[in-house]
Amino acid sequence: MAQKFNYLFVAAAAALLLLLAAEGPTAGARSFAGVNPWCRTASHKRLCNKMVKNATNWHDASVNSLRTTLELAKRLPAMVPMVKPAISTLEIKSQKSILDSCIEDFEGRIVDMEKSLGSIQVQDIGSVMSRLSAALHGDCEEALAEFHVDSPVAKYTKLLHKEVDNCLAVILQT
Repeated sequence: MAQKFNYLFVAAAAALLLLLAAEGPTAGARSFAGVNPWCRTASHKRLCNKMVKNATNWHDASVNSLRTTLELAKRLPAMVPMVKPAISTLEIKSQKSILDSCIEDFEGRIVDMEKSLGSIQVQDIGSVMSRLSAALHGDCEEALAEFHVDSPVAKYTKLLHKEVDNCLAVILQT
């Protein structure tokens, strides 16, 4: 009887091990399934996958992510009029200050992304990192927050922030 028990125990343990092995990769390994290799360190992997557009090398992944982010940055200046109704109850001087901050901020982010693209072409990673770090900072959002105004462009600036963060993740993988 004792020997039968041992065989049953071994058989049950073997069956359990087979079931666990058949389950597939661990949760950690599954989290990278379908993720472009250049996006594995990105905070926003799905978005990064779209940004790098199936790139197979570092240069293409970097350029694709920067171009995608530049496209979004170029749409922001057209959104400045959305800010006007949100600040309409403020003094005229404050409204002008906020609008000027938003215009300058959005145009500055375009310049940062364009210069990042130029710098990546000549492998000047330091300049790229510096420009991307600057593009993470939003003066428009700060100006609105200073006057306790809910940002009507927050959805877009948050997306831009995510895209710039992903660019940094891709570029740091040199």
